Amino acid sequence: MIKLEDFDNLSKHEEGKLLHLLECNKDELISLFENAQEVVSSQNSLYETLLKILQQGNNVREAALVGILCGKILGFEEAKDKIELDIKEKLFNAFKNNRPF
Repeated sequence: MIKLEDFDNLSKHEEGKLLHLLECNKDELISLFENAQEVVSSQNSLYETLLKILQQGNNVREAALVGILCGKILGFEEAKDKIELDIKEKLFNAFKNNRPF
């Protein structure tokens, strides 16, 4: 999952361009990221999640960023769950095939 520390990995140039594009400061950017994490952590439908993003009163650029962050977080969680299920299935099959009849 993306973490707030990931923003520290941005170069000053990248950070400056991102902040200029979004017309916000670093604190507001961190707040946007926290909002994205909060929206994703709730067990809402996609429709409700999108409504929450739009109801936060962000401008279009900020709403797009929150949407991208939500997509990245959701994609990571979905991939993690899929990998976990695949590993469990492979382990089950490996143990099942090694049992003597």
